[in-house]
Amino acid sequence: MATAATAGPALTRSLGRVLRALALPAGVALLALLVGAAVGHIAIGLFVAGGIALGAVNGLLLESATARMDPANAPERSAIVKGSLGRLGLISIIALAIAFFAQPNGWLVLLGLAGYQLLSLAARLGAAAKEARLG
Repeated sequence: MATAATAGPALTRSLGRVLRALALPAGVALLALLVGAAVGHIAIGLFVAGGIALGAVNGLLLESATARMDPANAPERSAIVKGSLGRLGLISIIALAIAFFAQPNGWLVLLGLAGYQLLSLAARLGAAAKEARLG
């Protein structure tokens, strides 16, 4: 059984991939903080940014789970479903707990999480459109 390299070009590529994946959510979270501060409600910006951060964590966990899959051995569908449900369940429980305990503005975490999903979808659609034009 081979293990991934922990240093060198493989680590640099994965770090670059992580940084690229976090660039857009970090920019949007910063924008949410700035808008919240500009209107005098920094808590609103913090909750939206927190939701975006939860979405980014989910995206990184998904990327990690996908990278661990071996294309030679087709993974069982039940293992993929269990991993996805566990990851999404954990993120959802955290977001709902924040929404419940941080009232009245805690629900904005859910808005930030939904916003991250839209950003992620738009980024993937943009990449697919670019590939379709080139392909």
